[in-house]
Parts: sequence; C-alpha cells; structure tokens
Amino acid sequence: LPVVSESAALTPMDMLRIAVEKGADLDKLQQLMGLQERWETNEAKKAYVTAMNAFKADPPEVFKSSHVMFGEGARKTEYDHAKLEEAVDAIGTALSKHGLSFRWDCEQLEAMIRVTCVITHVQGHSERTWLQSGADQSGGKNNIQALGSTVTYLQRYTLFAATGLAAKGMDDDGGGSEKVFITEQ
Repeated sequence: LPVVSESAALTPMDMLRIAVEKGADLDKLQQLMGLQERWETNEAKKAYVTAMNAFKADPPEVFKSSHVMFGEGARKTEYDHAKLEEAVDAIGTALSKHGLSFRWDCEQLEAMIRVTCVITHVQGHSERTWLQSGADQSGGKNNIQALGSTVTYLQRYTLFAATGLAAKGMDDDGGGSEKVFITEQ
C-alpha cells in the first residue's frame, strides 16, 4: 500500500480499489468488501445518531387536542389524547429535516396486535420500537373497529416512544400563556 499522510486516511473502498489495481486474489477482495460493508453500516449508524440528536435539539410540539368521553356513572371513561394525524404531520415534518423518516409494520399474532415503528435515516440505518395489545373492545366497538382502534393507538404511542416525545396538554390557542399577577399592597 502507498504511504498516506495522517490527514488522508484510507477508507475501505480506497483499500479495495488499490487491491484491485495490484491484482489481489478473490479472498482478499471479499475480505475488503466485508470491511467496506461494516464501515458503511457504522457510518450510517453514526449519521442516524447525529440526525436524531439534531431532531431532539428542536423537537416538534404535539398537543392532546382530542377529548374522549363514553360510558356513564362508574363505567364512565374520559381522557384527552393527541390525534394520530397531528402527531404524524408534526413529527414526520421535523424528522425529514434531518434525513429521517418513519413507517409502521403491523402484525396480528393470535389475539395480540403488534405495531412496530421503524425510523430510518437516508444512509440506511433503522431502529425499531414495538408495542402490542389485544383488540380495544371498549365503547361498544365491533371487531373491525376494535382492531382499528388498537392499531391507531399503538401507532401513536410507538411513534412517540421511538422519537422520545410525549404529547403536551390540551392546546388552548395561547389562552394559558396569560399570567395573572396578584400583588399585595
């Protein structure tokens, strides 16, 4: 191999090119190809981590903008949650600014539904976060609605988990930002 200054380190692809020029045997070329693949995998993982850190430095805000209430008396259920489409829009837009995208894989495993959120960087590194649950039979849903409700719920929460985000309280269009100061005289 030629002498190389410290500031111009050879990449595995450089070494492969030199080996081909020098007539290296097939075994040596396969070893160098494996080295190149491992190097690219490591570079992609580092790029993913850098991109995710940049995303987390300026995360999007997703608010609990939907109120749900059903049932009566002791069986009454009431809660606020972020809408899936709002989470998808805000998080997807923010991720894409850093070369990241997401998708979901869904599986039905006997009585369980598993949803996996896959976040992928443009250089190819992906990380996966999954949750699973039984079908949501609450609120008088039929079987199809119960599956849809569970998938939507798991999509929302795997996206939050994979990005390290959490929905904020109900958005009141800035009404809560007005502070009331009481002074004693």
